[in-house]
Amino acid sequence: MKIVFILPILRSPYSICPEPPLGLAYLASSLLQYRNDLHIEIIDGFLLERDEYYQKISKIKADIIGVTTTMAQLNEALIIPHIVKDDSIKFIIGGPGVVNIPSHKLHDSGYSIVCYGEGEKTIVELVQALENGLPLKNIKGISYRSKDKEIKTPPRDLIKNLDEIPFPARSLLDMQRYLRIWKERMGVAVTQIISSRGCPFSCRFCDKKTFGGRIRFMSPPRMIDEMRLLYDSFGTEMVYFEEDLFTVNRKRVLDFCGLMGKELLGRRWGAHSRVDTLDLEMLTRMKQAGCTDLFFGVESGSQKVLDLLGKGFTVGQIENAFGLAKKVGMNTEMYLIIGVPGEVQEDIEMTKRMIAKLEPSSIDISFLTPIPGTEIYEMTKHLIEKEIDFSNFDYFKSVYRKDIFGFELEAKRREILDFFLSTFEGKVDPRFSPLAESPRAN
Repeated sequence: MKIVFILPILRSPYSICPEPPLGLAYLASSLLQYRNDLHIEIIDGFLLERDEYYQKISKIKADIIGVTTTMAQLNEALIIPHIVKDDSIKFIIGGPGVVNIPSHKLHDSGYSIVCYGEGEKTIVELVQALENGLPLKNIKGISYRSKDKEIKTPPRDLIKNLDEIPFPARSLLDMQRYLRIWKERMGVAVTQIISSRGCPFSCRFCDKKTFGGRIRFMSPPRMIDEMRLLYDSFGTEMVYFEEDLFTVNRKRVLDFCGLMGKELLGRRWGAHSRVDTLDLEMLTRMKQAGCTDLFFGVESGSQKVLDLLGKGFTVGQIENAFGLAKKVGMNTEMYLIIGVPGEVQEDIEMTKRMIAKLEPSSIDISFLTPIPGTEIYEMTKHLIEKEIDFSNFDYFKSVYRKDIFGFELEAKRREILDFFLSTFEGKVDPRFSPLAESPRAN
């Protein structure tokens, strides 16, 4: 049986340094653990030019095509069955984007099966069923059609022990190409690891339907084993923990740092953090264990905006966390959001003053995207442009009506970015400027 997984193309500033599609690589490794004779291919649209991407998809010969999608990629995902034009192929779609669109639209586009939530166990059960002609009704976490009637099965439980999941099948990815791109464009060969899933906090703009609100962890020994593989087998120079919140469990962080000191001393890594989950001892231990970069979802220098977004921390806590990180010698990257209903020029000025005071190494500015189903969507949906189709819209523009703001949002994004670059002229590594141009998907 041949299975082709696809990450749809998405031209954005993030394309400058694409990351390996670890979600698809996890599905592949789970299938290969089930049966090592399966023929599996992964197509990463971020690595291909548009014409090359469409041509490659149009020539696929497979038994199953599996597509993962974010909301930003939905429009591209919906056309894949029409490009392939082979009714004998079973089309399966999953990923965080499928929860933001009516399932009948996915089925009408040619997808036989829609998967919800974590996919490692679901994909194995689906392949077993499709290979052996078994009914789909016993597979949790899917939607399918039977005799023109849509059937949605009960949700699948989240995977409790992440150590059970095999390493992602990076052998199916062109890892050297990813690392080469990062080395050429950012000066360091970076690749990613996911060592936890879920987030216990309640930011109003965050969509947690895929991994949930209960955080689950890989153990420190498992993390070390995967990092060693990346450093030794692929020539990685820096590992980045691509997950919601690395520092939420203090004991795990300290245990991990202790192992790093014994097993991988001198290796460089970075992670996402949250300003109210840190203390000086933890940061000191992290720095000693090789952590050089921390990324914070700061969002704004205005307490009013922070409260509206439901961040659950204060500007004072932001200042404290950045001060501690600077004290131990870490680079600090700052994610910001603008275009929040009710935001005024003074809020923008507060953010600029915060940037000047805290001296982040880079900033990443995005527009607030009220994803359907989130609290912020319910609070502000009456302010969204009426013609917005969340399966086909420009992800890098605001979806709110222009008349609710007293300024043009793109001009304000540019104003903050120019302020950052001019304030720290000569201090900011020019390699960070592409990151500063990259709108973040919220």
